[in-house]
Amino acid sequence: MASPAALVQTVSRVTGVALPTLVDIDRKLVKGQLRTKTGRGFSVAQMTPLDAARLLTALLASPQANAAVEAVERYAQTQVDPKRSHDKLFAATGLADLAALPAQHSFVEGLTALIASAATGALAKLIAESKGGWVPAIEIFAFTRATRGRIRLAGLPHGLTASLEYMPAPLRAKTGRVPKARHNHGASEEECGGDLEQSRRITGRTLLMVADLLAEEGGHD
Repeated sequence: MASPAALVQTVSRVTGVALPTLVDIDRKLVKGQLRTKTGRGFSVAQMTPLDAARLLTALLASPQANAAVEAVERYAQTQVDPKRSHDKLFAATGLADLAALPAQHSFVEGLTALIASAATGALAKLIAESKGGWVPAIEIFAFTRATRGRIRLAGLPHGLTASLEYMPAPLRAKTGRVPKARHNHGASEEECGGDLEQSRRITGRTLLMVADLLAEEGGHD
């Protein structure tokens, strides 16, 4: 399986984010109990698609490393926005493992499923069986202050495309730790305060490299 060091180094290399920044984010996730940690030492823990999804979510949604845990928790407390998403959700891709996700999954759950599918699942099989080095077009967006995300998978055989947007879920609809409430002034309840917003994006280049790492090392859910 892939070690934390291998995952952090891979994400740093493909995104261009400085390795010390990603190491700091990873440490914050460990401290927040949001990354697998077994045995003793940094190299003992073995990474899963969920670990990779949380690291990528923290990178996309936190303006700085010390906000990594809060960012992951925010995006774990999301649900699909049906008004801005494909009506068939991930079923529109024709990929059985993605289609099996419940309708009200979170951004983190959707990203986890996509990584797992690209590593050892239906998407990995589709890519392996395709000719000419084909890969799908993948885009993953998240905001650093507001809680809005998007996962888009396009360029699939037969013109299939899926685009899902995520919004904050009602607190009663989720279990587990709930992020601390923020003071908002002149903003909706689902958006955080502040008029300056930043969104970040990664593409299939990052996701598929992470998936390849997990597949090569025998990673699994």
